[in-house]
Amino acid sequence: MNLLTSLAAMLGTKARTWAGIEIPRHKAPPKPKYGSVKRHRRHAAKRRARRRARRLNHF
Repeated sequence: MNLLTSLAAMLGTKARTWAGIEIPRHKAPPKPKYGSVKRHRRHAAKRRARRRARRLNHF
């Protein structure tokens, strides 16, 4: 099953590149107008941690 999955994925990738269609896997969010990217990432990580703690009743 794993071999079939990898083969299908490889063929899909090849077909896309042969067709000249490149599909980006992930689009990065736009850079912040103010502050640094690192600061925004830290804030996002803290926000995720708080939400996770609330969800798991760890507050």
